[in-house]
Amino acid sequence: MILKKNRILFIIYIFFIALLFFINKLSGQKSDPARLSLFKEENTESQDSSYGWKKRSVSGEEPDTNFTWEKYASFLNKISDTSKYIVLPLNEFRQTFNSRKIIIGLRHDIDNDLNVAYQFSEVEYKLGFRSTYFILHTAPYYLANSNNMDVHSEKIIPFLKTMQDKRHFEIGWHNDLVTLQIMYNINPVTFLHNELNWLRSNGINIVGTASHGSNYCKIYHYINYYFFEECTSPVVTNFNNNLTVPVGNKNITLIKGKLNDFGLLYEAYFLNNNKYFSDAKLINGVRWNIGMLDLNQLQEGDRVIILLHPIHWHKGSEHADFESFSITGQKFCSVDTLKSTISVVMPYGTNRGSLLAAFMLSPGAYAKVAGNLQVSKNTLNNFYNPLIYRIYAENRAIQKEWTVNVRNAKNMACDVLSFAVTGLTKSVNINSSARSILLRVDESADLKHLPVQFELSPGATAWIGKNEILKNSGIMDFSRKVEIRIHAEDGISSDIWKVTIQK
Repeated sequence: MILKKNRILFIIYIFFIALLFFINKLSGQKSDPARLSLFKEENTESQDSSYGWKKRSVSGEEPDTNFTWEKYASFLNKISDTSKYIVLPLNEFRQTFNSRKIIIGLRHDIDNDLNVAYQFSEVEYKLGFRSTYFILHTAPYYLANSNNMDVHSEKIIPFLKTMQDKRHFEIGWHNDLVTLQIMYNINPVTFLHNELNWLRSNGINIVGTASHGSNYCKIYHYINYYFFEECTSPVVTNFNNNLTVPVGNKNITLIKGKLNDFGLLYEAYFLNNNKYFSDAKLINGVRWNIGMLDLNQLQEGDRVIILLHPIHWHKGSEHADFESFSITGQKFCSVDTLKSTISVVMPYGTNRGSLLAAFMLSPGAYAKVAGNLQVSKNTLNNFYNPLIYRIYAENRAIQKEWTVNVRNAKNMACDVLSFAVTGLTKSVNINSSARSILLRVDESADLKHLPVQFELSPGATAWIGKNEILKNSGIMDFSRKVEIRIHAEDGISSDIWKVTIQK
């Protein structure tokens, strides 16, 4: 009787510990025993998916590359110190313990594009790293016909074989089985047996599974690992349909199986790790990326899983160019991509000492002027002299200098600002709209030989016929009708002014 009672107490104790463990596992980022938080999370999810968007930095800080292969390679180099880190695929991770090192399990969910994942794996392979890639059976690359979830594509086998046999990665099963049952009315037990038999018969050794967080999970509040009896409980907040799922006016009872029934050794969300990071999470509205992981806060004995979705990652662009450039109020702008120069013409009289430029750069690139980060529509600059922009390509290995030249347009005004006869002027009437001048002089004035003085619009010149009139030393004959042509500084605009002098 006592033994039976002790056995019951032991079972209750184990269940309680497991419950706490699972809650910790499914609450987003795991914390260590000291409850150390490496960063604050917003919108913590229990399931990873490939949805969400990253925001581009508009602050004064140098923007991060975030999701380039080069950035990932840089991260891998940081954790290549084998005296401090052990980096493994998940199946080996779950079996490896070392209290003096940080053990990292690398996981990748191939949600939409096997080609991208294959290329992504090259980054790890070239640096001597291995990880686990989970293939998704409801993804387009897996299906022979995207309208038929029940028929696989033979084309994926060579990719998987290369990744497994030549690059020594682990291939796992990305589980969307509950979705398969409730949305497509496919028996998940039969399906999983058939697909695993097919993959294994082709030499793909699958021993692990990872639940896929499809959009249907959010709509119908279930988690795909509820398919496995070992993972049915406890229920995760907001994903309460672990036994039945209401779809329309139906309440569908979930068909379940056990991991062992399918030769599976683990479910990725139920591994013995104390820290977990995923690029499916949003941190303050920004997709989590490895730049947010402070390796200095990882401690000896930590067991860390890092999940990255290859679909978010890409080879960094090598382009360091202006795709567009403009300054508020400009009259003209030309971009010479061959010479890496930009020419801007501003209206006459513009103060070029404090101008705001709007621009677009090559994807992922950023620009600096004299070491100061440039933000489109935000950074003021002095453009009285040629300004050198240094643009850094997204891969951060390539830089290019661009020269921006800003000048003011020449004056197009053709105005007479003042007009007089030295010592003899009694009155003057300058009519700008009529382009006429009426001048009254003393009776003693000799109209054939009048020494005139005048001021014109800046840069303008005055002509009678083919002869230029100098503004301060010209002797003019006003005994007959006089017409003066004013040519503007811009060399294009001109006007005829009629001058009448009366005694």
